[in-house]
Amino acid sequence: MSCRSLPTLILLSISTPLIAQDTTSRVAFPVVSVGTVEDNYLRYLQSIGQVSPYPWSIRGFGPEEARARAAGVRGHPPFPGLREVKPGLFSIRMLPVEGTARFNSAFPYGSNDGAIWAGRGFTPAIAGGLVVMAGPVSLVLDPVAFVAQNRNFELMPNGGTATQKFLNGIYGFTIDLPQRFGDKSYGRADWGQSTLRADMFGMTAGISTANMGWGPMQTYEFILSGNAPGFAHAFAGTARPANLWLAHLHVRMIWGRLEQSDYSPVQGTKYYSSRVETGTQRFATGLVAVIQPRGMPGLEIGGGRFFHSLWPREGIPRSYLTKSLQSITKKNVPVSPGLPDAQGGGDNQEASAFARWVFPKNGFEMYAEYGREDHNYDRRDFVQEPDHSRAYGLGLRKVVSADSTGMSAIRVESINFQLPTLARNRGEGGVYIHGTIPQGHTSRGQLLGADAGVGTGAGFTFAWDRFSTHGRSTYTLTRTLRQEAGTFFVNGLQSPRTSDVQIGLGAERVRYLSHLELSTGANLIRELNRDFRTNTWNLNAIVGIRYHAGR
Repeated sequence: MSCRSLPTLILLSISTPLIAQDTTSRVAFPVVSVGTVEDNYLRYLQSIGQVSPYPWSIRGFGPEEARARAAGVRGHPPFPGLREVKPGLFSIRMLPVEGTARFNSAFPYGSNDGAIWAGRGFTPAIAGGLVVMAGPVSLVLDPVAFVAQNRNFELMPNGGTATQKFLNGIYGFTIDLPQRFGDKSYGRADWGQSTLRADMFGMTAGISTANMGWGPMQTYEFILSGNAPGFAHAFAGTARPANLWLAHLHVRMIWGRLEQSDYSPVQGTKYYSSRVETGTQRFATGLVAVIQPRGMPGLEIGGGRFFHSLWPREGIPRSYLTKSLQSITKKNVPVSPGLPDAQGGGDNQEASAFARWVFPKNGFEMYAEYGREDHNYDRRDFVQEPDHSRAYGLGLRKVVSADSTGMSAIRVESINFQLPTLARNRGEGGVYIHGTIPQGHTSRGQLLGADAGVGTGAGFTFAWDRFSTHGRSTYTLTRTLRQEAGTFFVNGLQSPRTSDVQIGLGAERVRYLSHLELSTGANLIRELNRDFRTNTWNLNAIVGIRYHAGR
């Protein structure tokens, strides 16, 4: 598609009305987790006016939020994830029980699968649980377990020996992102999308291990996504957007503990001072906020920031609880005693600003995000060099047709954090990596943000979704720039293998049979210059069965 044709496409998309058949059914999802088909489906329905306006940039949705989003749905095709609304002070609902088996023929592949890491070979997994609601209190128990066969494949040399050879090929000692989780099968049992929360007087608070999605991106969330295992955290904020007349405001703050993998560059404990250490655990805190301006329906504007901090030997100090409220420039951040960062701080920060605009009843939305790795030193630094350690993402979604028998839609999304031309004159720290806190932006060896490379990378996804009364289908085209290693801008030397790029074609088909969903899917991956060496094919396949009780 040419750049000149893009405005035309947007105008045609906005001006095309979609009419859905009206019914009186009232339905709800028990839970809407980040990156699930329910998340995707409800988001499409919002863009055709069947789901009330609500910010999608703070996810996942709790039981009450999910019920409110789906309660007014009309004219939708039957969908197994939907449930009838049954008002009451106390209720117990079973979540779907899902079993899957993934297969990779040549190397590990898979993203936005939460705790599941799919290595080479077979990776079976199972998930399921229940939701208990008692007045304003809700408990979601949704654990997951998997075992990856983790067959051998050629690793990228990183200079390490023994277990260190499994570290990341380029950034092995500044990020906990193993190429392979050891030389044996690898598996875990995880609490998954579990949450205990209370919603009262427009506010919410609770504890959770569920994945969070911050920002409007769906495939490439910059700060937090469904790509890594969720981590134990406490949260507090608004249960729904607060009406401030000029705008509605939705806010969430979190405080948690991040763990590393067994193949992290941090082994044992290293002390920076008598009080501060870098060990296997990190303290995490963050803030995300969204406003919906009055008189501009469908528009949401917001931002978020997330901190990794060294875990003090003597426990978490009070100052850690308010880190997400500190200055946005490093010049005004106090220097932490004993840390090597003389410019202040020592934390690893991810921050972003974003916007999303849905055009109700026209089946169209567009969104964008601008992200930064760490702080700017001061305001002058930001104004002069806004492309330093930056990432940007763009996306649009369009429902092509919708009625009581089905819905067809497309979605396009991209992210880019390749080295800018600024790198000729100023060193780039790299996105998601960090020197002081060498686990980087990860949870148990997987990226918390977008799975589109590390240090320097990019991703693009085009998808066509079809929902019908009998099932659903998805077809995808993806391009991922995993890593770059060119030095032309430094020494003028050219190389044909400076970019490691994956191109993928995928298809998924799900069939509804009473209480069951039967799914099959495959991705054919062609990787050019894998680890800057050879071209490689990989077949990624998945089969699954999902059982819905009580339909």
